Amino acid sequence: MNQNQENNFETVYIKDEIGKCEDIDELKERIFPMIKTQQEQWIRKINDIITESGLTKSKFADICGVSRVAVNKWCNGSIPKNRETFLRIGMAACYGREKMDQLLQRYGQYPALYAKSLEDCVCIFVLDKEYGEETLTKYNYILDKIKENIIRSDEAAEDMSTVLFDEKLSNIKSEDELEMFITDNTAIFSSTYHKFYAYVKMHIMANYQDFGGSVFDLAEGQRWSSSLRQCVSAIRQGKWYPTRNKIISLGLHLSMDHEQIDEMLELAHMEPLCAKNAFESVIMFILDDASLNNMLDTESEEFDPDDLCRYAREVLKEFDLPEVESFITELPEMDDDAW
Repeated sequence: MNQNQENNFETVYIKDEIGKCEDIDELKERIFPMIKTQQEQWIRKINDIITESGLTKSKFADICGVSRVAVNKWCNGSIPKNRETFLRIGMAACYGREKMDQLLQRYGQYPALYAKSLEDCVCIFVLDKEYGEETLTKYNYILDKIKENIIRSDEAAEDMSTVLFDEKLSNIKSEDELEMFITDNTAIFSSTYHKFYAYVKMHIMANYQDFGGSVFDLAEGQRWSSSLRQCVSAIRQGKWYPTRNKIISLGLHLSMDHEQIDEMLELAHMEPLCAKNAFESVIMFILDDASLNNMLDTESEEFDPDDLCRYAREVLKEFDLPEVESFITELPEMDDDAW
């Protein structure tokens, strides 16, 4: 059995074991010893990156465009707050595409590089050209130049598979060819987010008729946090997808089950919920338990669209995990007369 097969086996095994847990204490006792938190994984990873780069922390910070204090915080367990920072770290480490994807997905819990995203398209190009320590500088220069000249398109996008799009991108030899390629495919870049948002809107329309199927009315009724509102607004405006945890939070607010949240993550070009991540193992337990207790049955006369968020909040409060503090702010407590 190779390493990938072993990792997959372990993930499936832990996922099955989570489904067998009857309460929080059992989850802590049986599951947590088998997995490490995202923070623990990140500390080991970022220190390895800096050591392998052969650079001082100060030099690494300069290349990333951050302070040495920021790099020190990373090395002590502070996880970067956005996807762009992970891209900068990967480029400073002179990563190729495979390692960059692993960094984004495993350690940042962000989507892998996706050629139909403008920023990622440029990133893939510069990684392929192996500019070394100049990779990040080249990335910023090319991206800024293209953004100055590109005109967003409202035309219907050509039906081109991601595989074919990747192949066309891999054949580009120069910066001028890249700029022409992006200009010729502006409609594709503009439509990258449509399927994801359509899926979210479908669930709003299906489950929240009391709010008129409106994102605004739903957000008002459930008293969404400003950051959750902003992530939906960003999707509607054609900006980059929200963070992984924002998508999971959105799924809870829309009373999605485990399978539906996994489908939403897939549409955002992310991996499904991971049983080997401590925080996500708790989310999986919440979803499985809520489903067993008919909390997600939207056809039931007793269905309450706030039940899942309230339940998730109560469970998460029992765990001392680095992700919980910020995530739980997305799940405000509802008083009895909120409706």
